[in-house]
Amino acid sequence: MTANRNLKARPKATPDRIQNNIQSEKAIVDRAIVDSAIQHVAETDALSVADLPSSAVSVPLNLWLDERDAVIARGQPVAVQIAADESPEDLADQLDSIDMVVLPFVSHVDGRSYSHAYKLRTRFGFKGEIRAVGDVKFDQLGFLTRVGCNAFELPDGENLETALRAFDEFSEVYQPSADQGRLIFSRRRAVH
Repeated sequence: MTANRNLKARPKATPDRIQNNIQSEKAIVDRAIVDSAIQHVAETDALSVADLPSSAVSVPLNLWLDERDAVIARGQPVAVQIAADESPEDLADQLDSIDMVVLPFVSHVDGRSYSHAYKLRTRFGFKGEIRAVGDVKFDQLGFLTRVGCNAFELPDGENLETALRAFDEFSEVYQPSADQGRLIFSRRRAVH
């Protein structure tokens, strides 16, 4: 039996990158609601440093890799977006120049950005802010915190006060992760 080579892969339902510039008024950072002053710039084929607004921005990874010195020379805090289909390894030797890594979540069913956050914290030792933006849901916040995200911009219409409760939804953890949470199994052994 031979495979049908005429079958094509199903096209992606959503792109991996920010498609339109995003600027939220508020964000959750380290479990507190704060004003958000950063604009997330959409990736386009013709995007250049000259196109960036004069305010704080997060830039797509390809612009950062091509124009790093010019982005830094703007004198604003530096934030770099890593799309789900990109690799945090591309930034490994440059993380000391970056204040924030932005992980765009364009679909809540795509878990690759969870892995990106985990690698940034554990393998590369990134101490700056890791911000999840886009299609970030209440029930993801606790898990995203466990893998290393410490900042979140939720979709328009989401209540940030309500979202803060997500961090306390689970009191026990079963798997090790970037947050170094004490596993329920180790606690049980200590009692016996």
